[in-house]
Amino acid sequence: MNRPYLLIVAIAAVFFGHLERASAQTPVAQIWSGIFTDEQAERGKANFTQSCVRCHGADLAGLTAPSLNGNRFIGAWENENLYKLFVKVRDTMPPNFGTILPDDAKLDVVTYILKTNGFPPGTEELKVDPETLEGIQIVRKGASQVVANFSVVRVIGCLAPGPNSTWTLNDTTDPVLSRDQPSTPEELQRAQGAPGGKQTFRLVNVAGFDPQKNSGHKVDVKGLIYKDEKDARINVTSLQIAGSCGNRQ
Repeated sequence: MNRPYLLIVAIAAVFFGHLERASAQTPVAQIWSGIFTDEQAERGKANFTQSCVRCHGADLAGLTAPSLNGNRFIGAWENENLYKLFVKVRDTMPPNFGTILPDDAKLDVVTYILKTNGFPPGTEELKVDPETLEGIQIVRKGASQVVANFSVVRVIGCLAPGPNSTWTLNDTTDPVLSRDQPSTPEELQRAQGAPGGKQTFRLVNVAGFDPQKNSGHKVDVKGLIYKDEKDARINVTSLQIAGSCGNRQ
């Protein structure tokens, strides 16, 4: 066996070993770990056929309503939490949907949509639990819920003035991937009860959101995150009041 061949084998072993370690270190997004059952998705298919097919089509490709399948679906819902998709189905699909099916049946429809888009079934049914559903994000296969620098994130914390005319967000929830859209009234209502965390972020480009008026309040912030050993900041794209901090009313 000649030396060039041995060198190629050695390089390949190092390369593939590195890939294997990287793969092992990358957490699998929860939505790809099996969060619903086949039986639940089959119930959802029956309800979808009865109540939704005339607008979305039997293949979910969309007729008079948008596609719920493939790139159109992922493009519309990537990095959103599953609760937001459930609320969309619950409240608007179609306008008289609320008079036809109870909430658990609507969640069954959501699981059928997920299965149609390739998300795998598991051994336990998905429940109508807002906190659980908010913690599950819709991500592409192979992606994780790791928050990388320059991702759009959502955090909830207490707004306070910082040094040199800066503003900080204190005692924040852990950042989660999000979309660059303001939170809904229902999300803001739930944010009021969100327990505080231990992180602090400096807010960038916050002047347009009238921080003086909102100082001391619990706020729901979305924006681009950057974090390293010396700095943690969010370039703000959305800031909404979600309640009060401490004894402030």
